Amino acid sequence: MKEYQTGQIRNVALVSHNGAGKTTMVERLLFDTGAITRLGKVQDGTATTDFEEEEVARNSSTSTAIAPIEYAGLKVNLLDTPGYVDFVGEMNAALSVADGALILVESVAGVEVGTEIAWQATLERDLPRIIVINKMNRDNARAARAMASIRENLDSRFISLQLPIGEGPEFKGIIDLISMEARLGDNDARGPIPAELVDDAEAAREEMIEAAAEGDDALMEKFFAEEPFTEEDVIRGLKGAIAQRLCTPVMYAAPEAGIAVKPLLGAVTKLMPAPDEDLATPGEKKQFAAKDKDGNEATYDIADDSPLAAFIFKTRDDQYGKMSYIRVYGGTLESDSRVWDSTLDSEVRVGPLQVIRGSHQTAVGKLHAGDIGVVVKLGEAGTNDTLCQRNEQLFLPEIEQPEPIVSVSITAETQADVAKMSQALNRLAAEDKTLRWHNEPATRETILSGMGNTHLDMAIKKAKSKFGVTLNTHTPRIPYRETITSTASAEHTHKKQSGGAGQYARVMLRVESLDDDEEFTFDSEIFGGSISAPFVAAVEKGCRQSLEGGVLAGYPVTGVKAVVFDGKEHPVDSKEIAFQT
Repeated sequence: MKEYQTGQIRNVALVSHNGAGKTTMVERLLFDTGAITRLGKVQDGTATTDFEEEEVARNSSTSTAIAPIEYAGLKVNLLDTPGYVDFVGEMNAALSVADGALILVESVAGVEVGTEIAWQATLERDLPRIIVINKMNRDNARAARAMASIRENLDSRFISLQLPIGEGPEFKGIIDLISMEARLGDNDARGPIPAELVDDAEAAREEMIEAAAEGDDALMEKFFAEEPFTEEDVIRGLKGAIAQRLCTPVMYAAPEAGIAVKPLLGAVTKLMPAPDEDLATPGEKKQFAAKDKDGNEATYDIADDSPLAAFIFKTRDDQYGKMSYIRVYGGTLESDSRVWDSTLDSEVRVGPLQVIRGSHQTAVGKLHAGDIGVVVKLGEAGTNDTLCQRNEQLFLPEIEQPEPIVSVSITAETQADVAKMSQALNRLAAEDKTLRWHNEPATRETILSGMGNTHLDMAIKKAKSKFGVTLNTHTPRIPYRETITSTASAEHTHKKQSGGAGQYARVMLRVESLDDDEEFTFDSEIFGGSISAPFVAAVEKGCRQSLEGGVLAGYPVTGVKAVVFDGKEHPVDSKEIAFQT
């Protein structure tokens, strides 16, 4: 694949509820643009972007895959994301490096929970969006019902760029409201608008023209002067309106049948911004924000002549090694070069750069600002790291991810698995930033936490298939705690004589309750030297040891303040061990 300049690149994430057809859409786009010669199917396990072992087994995406296509002199980096809520971290990573999003809505089900999550995620990142009512050839598909669901559940001004011609098994194509022509079948044949749909098309076009006029001041004047809009006018106005979030276009497609996919691709290339385009403020270049090593933030143009700033947004790890997915924001990243990882504060060697389509890799000489690619075996560098030049270190913001919500206790099946378990868990957590693990001292368990049971199940399966570690899961034991309910004081004298040097300590101690979020504090009210400072420290150490097992059931004690307020020591027999006891 040739090198593409910043203005020739489009980075577009496909997001939706699970099962809305993102992977099938990407497969059709790859096929229609000649990127692949054989059309794969999700159900057969042959789809380009569902290549992981578990994705093939489940017939469903579990991780983000990249699929660049070349069309009309542009490179479109498609980011195919999982729709299942357990894998929301993958969607977040994709949206963090995308410049626009296609939100797919299933034609029968309409807006679902995953649709709303995806919509909100694009809003938070202020991304331009196009909604695609997908699978229009399904039985019971109803365009009007799907549109009503969109208007009811999502908040925007929704503008049709197309009208469907038929629906369900009778879906034949669409009316392109920009060119005012019908586009039919899997060969995208162009023809006149069916007579019975002309009035509907003209009314919908008027609404679209009004939205386009709002995206450009010159077009607004033209609109009020009732002058006709050319296709170029409409595209320019819509591009501005979408970028300014004044409206959200709606389109229709049936990628499994190959219907209305090319018009969608045309809309992506014409309406989605290049990485350096800031259409919300015409005439301005889009910028990225980064901090220097002193924590000062500055903005830079997304351009080749800006300082190098490349971000690792995803890591894929298996028995063959680690692959780092990178988006370049500033400067150019070149093959076989050395750069500085500001997150690790160390130099890393960049080997051959690749662009990746599913699991297929193609070598490239460099990545220009705005482009996406991969590097194999990038040392210790990991997700959320920034690559830059040592003499101009920058730190790009990390991807914000939700906290895990479900946990299981895990054990290794064999002694050989025990030896490899920690390393496998570390590699899984490095690959998936919504996956966490830790050893729980209170219950002496290893706890694995994630976004749901399916997420954890996938992690367990990956540990075996990728790293050869078999893990068993159990319900975590509850790490109970004990605490006190009121203030109390006590006195204790410790004496021990065994024929030689003895032990002696007398301590008067008071315990008080603390707030729920405090575990333990210690204070001393000793005055006059009744207990020497080293022995006061020994009392604190003894208190901390005692808190490890409570008197009720042996659980750790928390929420306690201990105050030593008096005591006595012996000039010969007093020792630190006596005051600890």
